[in-house]
Amino acid sequence: MARRWIRRLPLSRGDKVLIGILLVLSLAGLFLIRSIIPSADVAAIEVDGRPICRLDLSVDTRRTVQGPLGETVIEVRGGRIRIAESPCPHQICVRTGWIDRAGCMIVCLPNRVVVRVEGEAGVDAVSW
Repeated sequence: MARRWIRRLPLSRGDKVLIGILLVLSLAGLFLIRSIIPSADVAAIEVDGRPICRLDLSVDTRRTVQGPLGETVIEVRGGRIRIAESPCPHQICVRTGWIDRAGCMIVCLPNRVVVRVEGEAGVDAVSW
């Protein structure tokens, strides 16, 4: 039913131009936000709320930390960090993938492991 209504909706040339401009601005905004947020040099690893170590993101390494469920493997490569392996059941932390920007984090709740990229997070909002 809804599809027939959409097909009958006439779009003028101006409507199509406006939709195109909005799509281009949306995509440009994604790239602009990515360039504004600074990358960082250090990641902090916490297990059960206690700091375990700080990893330099410029040095490729693999680190294993012990959590309540077992070992979590953290990998640093190419200035980015990720959780490579975890004993948690749903693997959400592993599927999060690579992070490299200040303020980003990966959390494995079942194993209580937090990987936080540290650095200057920049401006979150501006008020006049």
